Amino acid sequence: IDNFSSNPASLEHYPMTVRFLISLLIALLCFTSSKADKVSLLPSPETSSVFMSSFATAALLYPLDLLRSLSMTSPGTPVPKLVGDFYKDFGAKGFVSQGLAPEVSRATVMRGVKFALYPRFHRRLFSGRDPHEGTTATKIAAAAATSVPEVLLIMPLEVSKILLTTDKTNKYGNSMIKALSRTSPKKYMTGYLGVQYRQMSWGCGYFSTIGPYRKLVDKVVGGDETSNAALKSLLSGFAAGVTGAVLNTPGDTVRSVVMKRNLVEGVPASFFPVAREIVREKGAGSLYAGFGAKAAHLGGGGALMALFTPMARGWCERRMAGPSV
Repeated sequence: IDNFSSNPASLEHYPMTVRFLISLLIALLCFTSSKADKVSLLPSPETSSVFMSSFATAALLYPLDLLRSLSMTSPGTPVPKLVGDFYKDFGAKGFVSQGLAPEVSRATVMRGVKFALYPRFHRRLFSGRDPHEGTTATKIAAAAATSVPEVLLIMPLEVSKILLTTDKTNKYGNSMIKALSRTSPKKYMTGYLGVQYRQMSWGCGYFSTIGPYRKLVDKVVGGDETSNAALKSLLSGFAAGVTGAVLNTPGDTVRSVVMKRNLVEGVPASFFPVAREIVREKGAGSLYAGFGAKAAHLGGGGALMALFTPMARGWCERRMAGPSV
């Protein structure tokens, strides 16, 4: 904390909302850490490696997330038509730039908070036990608890992402700051229920299954724990990520429609009425609109986090240990 706040003037240029979210994140990290951790909380290898991995994963997976977002805001519309319409509105550049800043920011914070707080919440809630010492029930409980602050932190970024990916007239100039500054803070929580469902269900599915998937992969791939470690991490992380996607896609589809109607079309909409409308008009299967892209995106995210985090942690630990004498 001392390292973070040694130059408080650096925060003066940020809006009050951003400063509040940074303060909330610091408070959560403090609350969920042991006394021994608090002296060097923010620069710890555990926290640093998670956020480094989250940023790399978010940047690599942006095109897949854009495709997922387009599919889910218009359930039932063929993907080729959605892609064609997006290309017509934003050109080829839009696939790697439109809404890039809010998406990378959102996904970095989302995964960073999730993967940093999850083991801390598990230790805090279950007598200091690490997740690998817990049961399926304790892992689900810790993941569910972690999702609440995670969602509160990313809601403004979720709003700006919807606004930018649907901004056909370029009134926001592809700027996250402009999109949020021109939107009432009262709307920052639009779609909260759907986002909460999405984050909680994915986290519960991922963290409760990655261990069993890793054991299965170990048996299939063979060798000891160190052989083919990268491949095993990718496969188990991908399987756990897809499991989370199976659980969270229906609610996320509804959430996407709710946010688009409220924020873009100016039509009041809420979670359960929209869910009933989608099922009634397009069938229950339409709740899985864009599942292919979503499974690839979330499965890929789970795989890359499983691969990058231990690699980044090893690098951080070597850097923080300093040169050997």
